[in-house]
Amino acid sequence: MNISRRVLSLPVNPQRVLIAKAEELSRQGVKVYNYTAGQPGLPPDREALEYFIEMVRKDPFKHFRYVSTQGLPELRAAISDDLKRYGGIDVQPKDILVTTGGADGLVLSIYTLLDERDTLLLLDPSYSVYWDLAKLAGLKVETCRQTLENGFNPDPECIKEKLGSKAKAILLASPDNPTSRILSSEVGKTIVDVAYEKKAWIIYDVAYKHLVYEEEHLWLEKLAPSMDNIVVVGSFSKDIAIPGGRLGYVYGSGNTISEMTKLKGVLGIVAPVPMQWMAYYYLSQGFKEKYLRDVIPAYKRRRDAAYEAFRRNLPHARIQKPVASMYLFPDMSYYIKKKGLSDVEFTMKLIEEKGVAMLPGSIFGEAGVNHLRITFVTMDEKNLVEGIERLAEFVGER
Repeated sequence: MNISRRVLSLPVNPQRVLIAKAEELSRQGVKVYNYTAGQPGLPPDREALEYFIEMVRKDPFKHFRYVSTQGLPELRAAISDDLKRYGGIDVQPKDILVTTGGADGLVLSIYTLLDERDTLLLLDPSYSVYWDLAKLAGLKVETCRQTLENGFNPDPECIKEKLGSKAKAILLASPDNPTSRILSSEVGKTIVDVAYEKKAWIIYDVAYKHLVYEEEHLWLEKLAPSMDNIVVVGSFSKDIAIPGGRLGYVYGSGNTISEMTKLKGVLGIVAPVPMQWMAYYYLSQGFKEKYLRDVIPAYKRRRDAAYEAFRRNLPHARIQKPVASMYLFPDMSYYIKKKGLSDVEFTMKLIEEKGVAMLPGSIFGEAGVNHLRITFVTMDEKNLVEGIERLAEFVGER
């Protein structure tokens, strides 16, 4: 029996290999410094969990039954209120679809807005899943590079050249994965102006919108004349720390959301209902604000510790201090070339010899080659620094 060409076309992501290797070494009793996971480093709010558990005890049937495919009405109303509170934007509950994580929102957006052989514009580097989804959907890809020299913001002229004329849609994130940059207002305005002039789609991934240490999140939808050409993909994985709960949402124009809801009914019926109630309690009972007040300062301290350790121990690395998100994304070309390895080979040897798991930049695009993606939120300051010191030993700096 043959496997479909669609699935066979997808390469094995080194991230999955490295995560599996880290888990294997940990089971063997090896201390692993794991910087691979794109997830919060602190657990969900305990008071929120206790409240959720108590509500489930009172009415378990309500929390586990089917709800409508578009999502729990109470949660969609709470998301609408949340968007007003944080962004000052008015999105009606009918224009919101609850999804099985942000990744599900990306799948639904791509398959609703684009046909096979359409062209998608990606920023390079970009989240590795974007590239795989484009391949799975049979899309052509155009790119605009974003480099450390320009703060990982793309050239507005590249957007003007490619969006609408070559690409039917652009998919991008801010704050970003893997670079942690916040999109500049100049680039954001260019994207909106070009998309609405040339009738192109914007798919805007805002999974990290609350993890901001300096500057401010760019609410791209506030620059747009309407929601007709834009779909925003959100997630509850980061801001209320339930990545394994798989819950997200998308919002856009009513017609777009109704078509995406139709597709969601085919692909997954409904997002996890217990997690929908949990997210509703987070938003309606003040738990989200409490959690963010606790974790943002902690993540900022961890960012500072990791960044300073990098500057101190790896003088030939080129690195930008992130203003948001979860990741350092240093250019390690000097050290990787000195080792005579590819960045994938470098990360495989690093975990085998030093028990340090970091992701190769090449999985995020050609412009990410010889970078490393290093999550700084999942360990305390002591372990963050120790792992970076082991990286320095591996390249001969210690």
